[in-house]
Amino acid sequence: MTKQKRESFVTPKGIAVYPWLNTPDTKFSPEGDYKVTLKLPTNEAEPLMEKLTTVAEDYYNELVKSDPKAKNLKITYPFEEETDDQGNLTGSYLFKFKQKAQVTGRDGTNYNMKVALFDAKRNPITALVGGGSEIKIAATIWPYKMNTTKTVGLSLKPTAVQVINLQAVGTSSMADMFDEEDGFVEDIKTPGDVYADDTTDACDF
Repeated sequence: MTKQKRESFVTPKGIAVYPWLNTPDTKFSPEGDYKVTLKLPTNEAEPLMEKLTTVAEDYYNELVKSDPKAKNLKITYPFEEETDDQGNLTGSYLFKFKQKAQVTGRDGTNYNMKVALFDAKRNPITALVGGGSEIKIAATIWPYKMNTTKTVGLSLKPTAVQVINLQAVGTSSMADMFDEEDGFVEDIKTPGDVYADDTTDACDF
């Protein structure tokens, strides 16, 4: 049996599309999924696409070596070119990340999963991350073979996200109705907040 080689990586800065990073999306499963699509311009996307393509093809070749029938499997990739509403290419690529909110270990123990969130200075945060936020993602590549669809592919499981520029959930359209004014500006970092030093070293942002 071909062993799954799991590899970690950190993405370039990109734009978060439909993020579910603070709480899991339970629309399609009771346990829920943490997920986000990362939008990258082509020049930033190409090195990552090359890396993921190599991992997928190496896994496919290992499968074929152990079982010649595997050559009939189709390789699928966790990225695609973005198109606008008219079907025109935008010059960007979309990368899909997803992590189950609950996983079961080999011993039957259930584990609740989380995606760690950090700000631009690597401090832990609890802010709600909305679509349009500029982020970097630390993730692990999990190769897989799915016999039902006769495909080989990669799952990109996010472990942590660094928020470079925050777009708060549900506020962008309302805020755009106003002009900027001189006056009150909220200090998002509350005085007295404590951030654990050992937590900031968890991801190589």
